[in-house]
Amino acid sequence: MDPLELLITNDVLRALDLLGVFVMGVAAGGLAARLNFDAMGFAIIGIIAGLGGGLVRDLILDYGVPAAFSGPWYLTCALAGSAFAFVVNSERAWWRRIVTGMDITAMGLWAATGTAKSLGYGLDVLPAILLGLTSATGGGIMRDVLVGRIPAVFGGGPLYATGAVVTAVLTWAVVALGLDAVWVVVAAAAGSGLAMLAAWRRWTLPAHSEWEVTMSATQLKSMVRRIRRAERAKVAKETGAISIVDANEDDLAADSNYEESAEEYATRILGEEGPDLIPEAVEDTPVDQEIKEQVEEKVDERIEAKVDEEMQAEEGAWVRKGQDGEEIPDPIGH
Repeated sequence: MDPLELLITNDVLRALDLLGVFVMGVAAGGLAARLNFDAMGFAIIGIIAGLGGGLVRDLILDYGVPAAFSGPWYLTCALAGSAFAFVVNSERAWWRRIVTGMDITAMGLWAATGTAKSLGYGLDVLPAILLGLTSATGGGIMRDVLVGRIPAVFGGGPLYATGAVVTAVLTWAVVALGLDAVWVVVAAAAGSGLAMLAAWRRWTLPAHSEWEVTMSATQLKSMVRRIRRAERAKVAKETGAISIVDANEDDLAADSNYEESAEEYATRILGEEGPDLIPEAVEDTPVDQEIKEQVEEKVDERIEAKVDEEMQAEEGAWVRKGQDGEEIPDPIGH
């Protein structure tokens, strides 16, 4: 028995697959409830969330009739999940934890099934892994796009996509090495386990802003110089001796006795326009108390302007007018 045959014929795995479709319908229904959708909106978003990834996979593979339409069970489970969310409050914390756990379990199975099916149709490893990821996360992405929000798998949420990729890679390894079909269940469990652990520990992947260097060249140079001075002071304090910098071996030896100028100080705190805001901050002027006070005043002015801007924006966002033209605070959204 090959891995794909095990995934689609085993009764337990088949039941988990259908339960995952139901849970995706419930999760999509919870989102529809928060957006005040009607019954038709619940049904449509439940079907798309529960079956979208598999539909995209089967259409790309030219599978014929997609698996979701080959019988009544998939559509029934998706509609049942969204109907459940329509009539039952599914926003309680304990219920959300159950939904998250079942959703992640189904994600692992869908990633393994999508990868195994793609490999069975002769796709290379990278396209097969991509379709495994699409099978697992495509429905959730389509759901989020339909309601006009950034898909959760793009960052800031549980590592669903990461877990799906882990499962897809391990499934490919099982097929490539010719291992027993039961190992594909281990592959699905590994990816699901990682995603569950990430959801429990609130792990996320590093975002772009965490790696982006936002300092100018002058600010970066000043930071390096401050670090070097701090390190030399630490050595002197611990050893009682002043560390010697050899100009023949260290191309930053000139920084050992470097004193930050008023111009560099203003640039570091206020940005490139700092010297223009503080005319006294010129290159040959040392940093004195007067310069520091002027810089602090400019910083305070910026903070006050930012606060005023945000307050005006919030006031405009949450104030509406009645029939007589009188402004009425809107309680929704506060």
